[in-house]
Amino acid sequence: MHVSSILFCDACWADLPRIEKDAKEKLPKHVDRLHAGFAFHEAGITREIVHAMKFDGHTSLVPKMVDFLVRTLPSGFIDSDDILTPVPLHWLRHGDRSYNQSMLLCQELSKRTGLEVQVLLKRVKNTPAQSGQGFRQRAENVRNAFRYSHKGETPKSVLLVDDVVTTGATVAECARVLKESGIAEVRVLAFARAE
Repeated sequence: MHVSSILFCDACWADLPRIEKDAKEKLPKHVDRLHAGFAFHEAGITREIVHAMKFDGHTSLVPKMVDFLVRTLPSGFIDSDDILTPVPLHWLRHGDRSYNQSMLLCQELSKRTGLEVQVLLKRVKNTPAQSGQGFRQRAENVRNAFRYSHKGETPKSVLLVDDVVTTGATVAECARVLKESGIAEVRVLAFARAE
């Protein structure tokens, strides 16, 4: 039996609290558009799924997460010229976890959409864990934490992929660096968003 079936039954997946409208009035700075499929609450099935994948090593959940996320995509959100890029982890955190959950989501999204994955950013500052912090503290933590690291041709439009958008501070800082590097449009795609 597949571990995602053991951890979460079909009814659990069906109970994911879908976000019906994209955030338009509260977009993080430098982000052109943001779509998150599901609401992330402190006590809820979305949080349990994300934490099982992210912290407990249940990466086999990723295909089902992407399957459900793709079902929520609004028409026209993805363009055939888009490049998928993950929010990067610092190498120390990547070493602790042995994978970047955002990269796993990118790779699975690439299988579903045919879009290319490129690592455009490097995390150059090992920031403290962000959970439990407000927007200002998170924004301060991630200020200058990312550097554009891509050596090839600069893409025109990017889908920045993350597992959860909480305050938007991390994706805002990533988007700032991407735009300063010449990328015209940065859209954020996340499995979940804190509400």
